[in-house]
Amino acid sequence: MYKISVNEKFLSLGKKKVKGAINLPYSPTSFQTSFELLYNSKEVRYVNIFSKNKKKTWAKFQEFALPIYAAGGIVHNQLNEFLFIKRNGIWDLPKGHVEKGESFEETALREVEEECGIKNLELKNYLKTTYHVYYSKDQYYLKVVQWFSLFYLENKSPKPQIEEGIEMVKFASKKEVSTFMKNTYRTIYGLCNKYILK
Repeated sequence: MYKISVNEKFLSLGKKKVKGAINLPYSPTSFQTSFELLYNSKEVRYVNIFSKNKKKTWAKFQEFALPIYAAGGIVHNQLNEFLFIKRNGIWDLPKGHVEKGESFEETALREVEEECGIKNLELKNYLKTTYHVYYSKDQYYLKVVQWFSLFYLENKSPKPQIEEGIEMVKFASKKEVSTFMKNTYRTIYGLCNKYILK
């Protein structure tokens, strides 16, 4: 099953109906219908589109919402603190778009370095891929983000990349991270609960 954040709600694509979701059988209009529900209805929090051919449905969805690829990191240090950025008043994890000829791993390292003003990072392992949709210039985009675990080998303070709209960067304890969860995105909330606050 693919689970996609849409307007801070969820859309899933799978083979079966899901309990607690509005279930729609796949059709040429099911993506537009699901988006209208997720964007316009306060009551609807979760829509599931089901089909026997999940791969075909996923391919069709990527025609509806153009894929944009990115990578980011959950960074921890020797004090078991975790690196967060604050942008537009919302707590987030550092991430950014994959550049031409760059691997996801290279992107994760570069974006953390650029957004947080730190170097000497060690790539640990792949964690998860998340999906979310945004709308820009009459087009829906599907942001596909691969997340990695990174370790910061130094103890220098991070610095925000102001030109990218980042207001603050800090290493936070687990207790602080739990307070950040009141002011973050659904995908980041899910990542933090699984890999930091577990």
